[in-house]
Amino acid sequence: MTRKSLGFVPLIWQCSFCNTQNPGPIKSCTSCGAPQPEDVEFLQVDEEKFNFIKDEALVRMAKAGPDIHCPFCGTRNSATDEFCKKCNGDLSWGGKERQAGQRIRTVTEAQSQEQPAAATPKKKKKGVTLIIIFILLAVIVGCAVLLFMSLKTDDVKATVSDVQWERSINIEAYTMIAESAWRDEIPFGADVTRCSSAHRYTSDTYVSGAVEVCGDPYVEDTGTGVGEVVQDCSYEVYDDYCEYTAMDWVVVETVMDSGYNHAAAWPAVDLLTDEREGERTEAYVINFRDGSDTYQFKTPNLQLFEQAQIGSRWILHINQLGAVQSLEPAN
Repeated sequence: MTRKSLGFVPLIWQCSFCNTQNPGPIKSCTSCGAPQPEDVEFLQVDEEKFNFIKDEALVRMAKAGPDIHCPFCGTRNSATDEFCKKCNGDLSWGGKERQAGQRIRTVTEAQSQEQPAAATPKKKKKGVTLIIIFILLAVIVGCAVLLFMSLKTDDVKATVSDVQWERSINIEAYTMIAESAWRDEIPFGADVTRCSSAHRYTSDTYVSGAVEVCGDPYVEDTGTGVGEVVQDCSYEVYDDYCEYTAMDWVVVETVMDSGYNHAAAWPAVDLLTDEREGERTEAYVINFRDGSDTYQFKTPNLQLFEQAQIGSRWILHINQLGAVQSLEPAN
């Protein structure tokens, strides 16, 4: 997100002793003379529009950086001052720089927070809140229990009772396809049929040809009694999204074979002149029995499958949910 500056506007502050509203850059109250406090809150003057400052001196002051409070008398000084304007104290000896960057409120917002309008107090729905909290706690506890049960394992000796296997091969044909993609992702030799401009991504920094999109302007405290009007902007990048046709390999059929023994084999493939073999997949299942208890272990590992001969004994590492996590031959 890029922050865009639109200009600077005057701010005011309210004296905590006499409630007089003073211009932001004025260091002491114009009515009672009280110094501007270190934690003073500046407020936006015009709530309907931004009355941009044209005084170049004020703009330079705002750009110079936050004011510094004198470590000796507390007087506020400009960022460019080396010595306090009131007591001549050295500002480098612990001078406190005013915090800047916080969002400025309007006068109305500040007054509404200080003097909230009277309203009939609403009865809090404590019962509903407690139910929601209870449900959330129950979900958290449930997830923790499931995680514990899936990680904690017990060892069980079991015998291989039966096995099964399944193998498949994709058959691909070289044929014409219709697809769509960004122009720079279209495969070489494809026939582009139609393109249109579409939003591809959003960038935080400017990209050539991008469309700038900005949020509503707001005022930030510069720490000088002058506010900076800013917008948060991003940049939408558009590109050609196209439809095209091209020749490509496409899965047209999947042949499978399966069995309930250790003689796993690949299915027979009968290819036409414009076809080829594609991806091969294999899956093996080993079933175990320990008395009346049965367990199942699925694996793509052919060597492990062939090792699990019917009647052989294995040590199964079983989690609290009854799933076999791993296994090894019993000695």
